[in-house]
Amino acid sequence: MRRTAVFQVIIDSLTRASELALIAVGLTMVYDILRFASFAHVQFGTIGAFIALMVSLNLPLPAGWAIPVGAVVACVVTGGLGVLSDRLIFAKLRNSSPAILMIASFGLGIVMQYGVQAIWGASAHSYPIPLARPWVIFDGRLSPAGAAVIAAAALSMLAFHLLLTRTKLGVAMRATADNQQLSEASGIFTERIIRIVWFIGAGLGALGGIMLGLVAQIQSDMGLQIMLAVFAAAIVGGIGNIYGAVLGACIVAFAENVGLFINWAPLGHVLGLTSASDLYIPVGYKTGISFAILILILLVLPKGILGRRAR
Repeated sequence: MRRTAVFQVIIDSLTRASELALIAVGLTMVYDILRFASFAHVQFGTIGAFIALMVSLNLPLPAGWAIPVGAVVACVVTGGLGVLSDRLIFAKLRNSSPAILMIASFGLGIVMQYGVQAIWGASAHSYPIPLARPWVIFDGRLSPAGAAVIAAAALSMLAFHLLLTRTKLGVAMRATADNQQLSEASGIFTERIIRIVWFIGAGLGALGGIMLGLVAQIQSDMGLQIMLAVFAAAIVGGIGNIYGAVLGACIVAFAENVGLFINWAPLGHVLGLTSASDLYIPVGYKTGISFAILILILLVLPKGILGRRAR
């Protein structure tokens, strides 16, 4: 690959990985404690993106502060919505099978998506970001928005790591994930921990949606568009493992961008499938690359790269 293309692929992959990691970490947090994958989780990203847009457009804030303030408000409000969804729906199904919980989350996700569409419409929106010259890094181009996405994801992951490893709350969260009954016997109020997990998970999902909106358009179906890639990232890394979600996001993001860049014509010649000199995967098939990687890794590591063994 030419040097220009190599560094552009790296930049694009890091940006994509940052978006996926923020949402996938929230998804895997809920799974780690409640043992079900919530299909509604990606919709917190959509809601967060639209709330941040609404705040940034309507509050009289100084230039440069509108989007950061909107992001903080959106993460807090969306985190509250995550807790509310648990109190109204999932807490009442706590003893149900994972299949019932997943179906309930799927229904909630549909309601959330069309609720967003009813409020903000089906057309695409954009954050009020002024045009800015991209930075040139070894002939690759990184926009200020892309740099903000990578920086926000890195700082969020660092803060979350410190929360898990350096605070009593983090110890309680890890204990609840390992064994809820034993945690309760040790004096941990597990229902409170579950609410905190929903708040943090939904807030991270909102931040991921906002970061996605910085480099692309905001649409009511953006959660549905990214859902498959988020689940692929969480499963590849080992669903239920926070660090696995980050690793899976990086693997999926690099696989997507490298797969789109490679000229597959030589392989097609070897297999006798084509005689064309150029054969590239269309952008619309990017998710297919994610699932190809997912299948290959699960054939070797059925629980994902950092997945836990059965308990």
